[in-house]
Amino acid sequence: MKPQTSILFLLGLFFSLNSFGQLSPGNLSDAHAKLEGLANCTKCHTIGNKVPNQKCLDCHTEIDNLLTQKRGYHSSTEVQEKSCIECHSEHHGKKFDAINFDDEKFDHLLAGYELEGQHGKIDCRKCHIPENISDLELKKREKTFLGMEKECLACHEDFHQETLGENCVDCHNIEAFRPAPKFNHDNAKFKLVGAHIHVDCIECHQETKRNNKDFQEFTNLKFGQCVDCHTDVHNGTFGTNCLDCHNNNSWKKLNANNSFNHDLTDYPLEGLHLNVDCKKCHTSGNNTKAVKHDLCKDCHVDYHNGEFTSSNKLADCQDCHLLEKPFTHTLFGLLEHDEANFKLEGAHIATPCLACHVSEEKWTFRNIGESCVDCHENIHKNFIGEQFFPEQNCTGCHNSEAWSSVSFDHATTDWPLEGKHQETACRDCHFELDDSQDLVNQQFKDLKTECTQCHENAHGNQFINSGKKECTLCHTMSFTWNADNFNHNETKFPLEGKHKKVDCKACHEPQIFDDKIERVNYKIQKFECKDCHSS
Repeated sequence: MKPQTSILFLLGLFFSLNSFGQLSPGNLSDAHAKLEGLANCTKCHTIGNKVPNQKCLDCHTEIDNLLTQKRGYHSSTEVQEKSCIECHSEHHGKKFDAINFDDEKFDHLLAGYELEGQHGKIDCRKCHIPENISDLELKKREKTFLGMEKECLACHEDFHQETLGENCVDCHNIEAFRPAPKFNHDNAKFKLVGAHIHVDCIECHQETKRNNKDFQEFTNLKFGQCVDCHTDVHNGTFGTNCLDCHNNNSWKKLNANNSFNHDLTDYPLEGLHLNVDCKKCHTSGNNTKAVKHDLCKDCHVDYHNGEFTSSNKLADCQDCHLLEKPFTHTLFGLLEHDEANFKLEGAHIATPCLACHVSEEKWTFRNIGESCVDCHENIHKNFIGEQFFPEQNCTGCHNSEAWSSVSFDHATTDWPLEGKHQETACRDCHFELDDSQDLVNQQFKDLKTECTQCHENAHGNQFINSGKKECTLCHTMSFTWNADNFNHNETKFPLEGKHKKVDCKACHEPQIFDDKIERVNYKIQKFECKDCHSS
């Protein structure tokens, strides 16, 4: 090569390289590496128009298709007014990621599919995997977020294997596949009623294998008769229509008006037996097996623990009870009680049975005693002597009509009752009561007989005689507490003339005594006329 030619070649090469360095802002990312070089600039750039969107979409046809269908993130309001280059810039080096996607902050609703329930909790890459992409070209792209569909079966395997349609959300929600809360069995051919409502699905819809995969049967199940699902424990003895006797609420509870006629057996049902659950008597579980039934105790436990059968082996519940009424009702009444060792009289006739025959919540009828204190509390124990209360026999004073009716002869004591005392209630003298009228103390022995022991002394010490206040010197025990025993002629001032007709109060006036208490003064010391009469 000639020297001139070599110099021109070197100068051209220099200017050419220098011009490219000035035109290209940097290397393209590896994803666009095939577009490197001045000859490829116009594949992305338009002279004077930077990088138009259409240039990008001419290559990225998958995005163009989504925009045409108005689907996906690029069709959202956040993106549709932007140019591609605003988010996906280039010429920042070979290792630059032009996608610039933050999956932690990404709002999935902008992609046209809101994440709800469990979808909002799982990692993005659990769904965005090649296995869930139907487009063959997009499948090849590593870590792409494109190519996903909204249908459940696009990601999830059809557990029902095309037996129940494709719209999973008709039955399921996005929280979990099981249970299926949206499924309404009333829309099926077999509506759930009674106990069926509470049966676990798996009891009727068995899990099995189909096409070598787990499968659960929800279609083509037989349900025309009960025996299609349930075992006939009667082995066809009563036919195949179980509902003649049973109902959907429970096998164990027969219909009240079931067609089974117990009168055809050796034991027709009567009274309360009509409503007894069959298995209460047919305990073996086999209702056709014979049951012993001659006596009540063949089925019922003897509540009385032999109290009645100990003396009469043939005694049975029906002697006192009826089939039409519960055991709490009894035929044993007053007439029957009169034939017992304890005949009911007076208030005992109106006393409920349980008051005497229930002990510690247990009814008992034998050896409960016959004397009053066997049932009633002896409140006079240690207060009344044996002379008046022999062997704690209450009938010495009381009777069966009422405790308050007392017939004690007080003349048998050292203090016979006279006058008003004969009408006074015993408790007024012998009982000490509190403000609530509850018994605090009682006294029947060693009671003092002075009037002031019980009655208030209105005269103070005016009539003390040898250290005693003897009220009966003046008063009688009549009903008016008058002073008929008092004789004024035995005083220092016998009444004469007009004085006999003068009211006591005219001479005997109230005055304050030394103990600061006002009383009527009966001990007048001056008896001259002038002491009472003015001149």
